Amino acid sequence: MSAREDRVFEAVVRRIAAGRYIDEVPASGLAPLRPAPPAVVAEAEQLAGRPLPSLLRRLYLEVGNGGFGPGYGLLGLRGGHRTGSINALSGLKGGVLTLCDWGCGISGELDLADGQVWGCDPNPAPDGVSCMFPQYMTIVDWFSKWVEGTLYQPWLVQDPTTGEWRGASDAECAEMLEEAFGPSGPED
Repeated sequence: MSAREDRVFEAVVRRIAAGRYIDEVPASGLAPLRPAPPAVVAEAEQLAGRPLPSLLRRLYLEVGNGGFGPGYGLLGLRGGHRTGSINALSGLKGGVLTLCDWGCGISGELDLADGQVWGCDPNPAPDGVSCMFPQYMTIVDWFSKWVEGTLYQPWLVQDPTTGEWRGASDAECAEMLEEAFGPSGPED
């Protein structure tokens, strides 16, 4: 792992130790985290046909098989954290790992072929428009932004100038949240 990956890993561990390790806390409270067994990580890598990014692999093996992170939490591998019937392997088609459920059908996805995070927001997309869009970040960027409190839920928006559908920028997300909830943002 690179020095940056080590710093992000340690920041995630500190956030978990502080007790605020999942954005949308389930009604039952925070569940204890249990690392994924090495065989489960190996199985996921075999199904994907490639290794998981080193930071994600380390988080699964040393921190927890999901259950921490943005939205309703990083989805686990076999036997790990689920949202309803969905786990990280549910969308493992063509090497795309489902990272998390943000609610309302919105998800974060990781393309294991190039390491890029994608958003999926099926809500506003008209027929014929893909609900998938690049978020222009890696898994290291994604977790770094989460621990910094600057990771936004993926939103599909129609560009006011071009009319094209695309992922919202961070500034657009912040503006939409402020319009919806005021300057202090959503209540915790």
